Amino acid sequence: MLSETLEKKKKRTLNMIHIHFDALLRTEAFVERVETRLTDATRFWTDFLAPFIWDEIDDIFDSEGNGRWAGLDPLYAARKGVTHPGKGILEREGSYRDAATHPNRPGSIAEYSAQELVLGVSGGYFESRFGANYPALHEEGNDETNLSARPVYELIAAGERFEERVGQLGDKYLQEEIAAAERGNR
Repeated sequence: MLSETLEKKKKRTLNMIHIHFDALLRTEAFVERVETRLTDATRFWTDFLAPFIWDEIDDIFDSEGNGRWAGLDPLYAARKGVTHPGKGILEREGSYRDAATHPNRPGSIAEYSAQELVLGVSGGYFESRFGANYPALHEEGNDETNLSARPVYELIAAGERFEERVGQLGDKYLQEEIAAAERGNR
């Protein structure tokens, strides 16, 4: 009778170890799936961060620098009002804004890899099309030609709002990736 009870305990113990070991294997497999998904951040760049940045740049153009850009010289503003009515600061044909806010427009730079996102505008495109790298000239300004700096890219990262929103986007991305790993997707 005693040996029969010991046999039952051994079997129960082995079953418990087996179940525990199985849970460990499933956990390891899950962690591996999450790890595999997170080694390539391309989807985070393309689906989350790049669209957010393009929207931010669009807002910067709409608000003419969020109130931080210098106004136009009065003579130039009068001329521009005739030649390009209704166009805001840094806008004539819309080439700079289009290149900065749409990945497939001429002059746009949008490169994604597993670990890096590169967004911007091609100075070479603007030099070949317009004879000067207008985005760089406006971004930096030029005291000699009385051109005020009107930064676009610098304004995106200004303040806590950007960091907060990127954190929120990162959280959403991680939740989606973990959910996909839970479903067994690699």
